[in-house]
Amino acid sequence: MKKIIALALAIVMVVCCISLVSCGNDKKYVAIDASDLLVEDFGIAVKKGNTALMEEVNKVIDAWVKDGTMEKYIDYYTQLSKYEEGVEGVEAPVAGDLKVTWDFGSATEEITVYTESGFAPFEFVSNGSVVGVDIAIMNQVAVNMGKKVNVQDILFDTIPLSVQQSTGDAVGAAGLTINEERKDMVDFSSIYYSSTLVVVSAEDKAYSSLKALDGLKVGVQEGTSGDLIVSAATTAEGHSYEGDDGEVVVKISDSTTIGRYKQYALALADLEAGRIDAIVMDKLPAQTMLAVSK
Repeated sequence: MKKIIALALAIVMVVCCISLVSCGNDKKYVAIDASDLLVEDFGIAVKKGNTALMEEVNKVIDAWVKDGTMEKYIDYYTQLSKYEEGVEGVEAPVAGDLKVTWDFGSATEEITVYTESGFAPFEFVSNGSVVGVDIAIMNQVAVNMGKKVNVQDILFDTIPLSVQQSTGDAVGAAGLTINEERKDMVDFSSIYYSSTLVVVSAEDKAYSSLKALDGLKVGVQEGTSGDLIVSAATTAEGHSYEGDDGEVVVKISDSTTIGRYKQYALALADLEAGRIDAIVMDKLPAQTMLAVSK
């Protein structure tokens, strides 16, 4: 199963922009597909060796991707996050036949779900609880197993280690990109979403590639793919990946300043204040962030 719900992203890197005018700031901001970065795949991180839990996670993911439920959840939680932030013209989403509440009954055994709630629509806070696509997946897994979830909202870059060191059933569900470094610590589920990395910047700059950020001040969320990629690109070896025509290497000078943030909202605040020039992050959360910041 490969990129079923994001075929358009996997086929071509299309330049796609979304703009906003921030409160108290008359600049417009855009999120543009990075033309020199590879599409990345999201998976649920499971503690190594826990095959029973992995099988149940994959059952939910595979079924939802196949029948279109995953895409419905992405649309639902995208709209919900925008509605709750008061985005103009966005109405409350209608769940219809989509399950958005789960009854764990009298379950006493639990699955610990490590996440970071600043990544809508995959996870965000609604009415005091963390909700989103990842949480929906794990809620359904827990119900299927006769268990309940224990959501732990922690720093993003600590999630793989938290899963690795956990006792009992535990997962990392936080829009985690599947990569070799994380595979050394955890096992990954089937792919449930494929994401393009984008560059968020002022519209009058509109940076469209990692290479274009050479020598600038770049914001990333600590421990994310954006952080790892920008950091690697400043080294002598550069950031490399397998493209359609073989290995691609992207390099930028070590004069590029990398600002690492605990949350994307903090990076956006610095972008609006002119303290950084751009943010490198995943496309869908970037679009949602810009929309709710309008």
